[in-house]
Amino acid sequence: MSKILGLDLGTKTLGIAITNSEQTLAVAYENYNFPVHYYKLARARIHEICKLEDIELIILGYPLNVDGSRGERAISTERFKKDLEDEGAVPVILVNETYTTIEAYEELRALGYKPSQISKKIDEVAAKYILETYLAQRRDKK
Repeated sequence: MSKILGLDLGTKTLGIAITNSEQTLAVAYENYNFPVHYYKLARARIHEICKLEDIELIILGYPLNVDGSRGERAISTERFKKDLEDEGAVPVILVNETYTTIEAYEELRALGYKPSQISKKIDEVAAKYILETYLAQRRDKK
């Protein structure tokens, strides 16, 4: 079975998580850094991972405001999704990412990471939470 990729898109970092081949477990994969707003490099990295890891679906964190409205970051994420799909990526599903960075921070802090270490891993752990959210929603629908 193919894998699913989870993404937490920032303005200069891309947190990446991946499932196992059974699509039951999500793990942090990579924190990819790119020049500010240079999303073309981030998309290129995603395409590379999709080929390398046999990805069939991408789950992209959707940064809605707490009240559920769309702000500038959500609109930018929608554009990123469209660009990925236009470039021939596998299907991309948006999943609300509200509070995932807070959850990731708390997990890393509980594991004993120092603030300087947390900043280097937080996006990939947030991507893991985004991917876990999708997996839980999919299980609940069955």
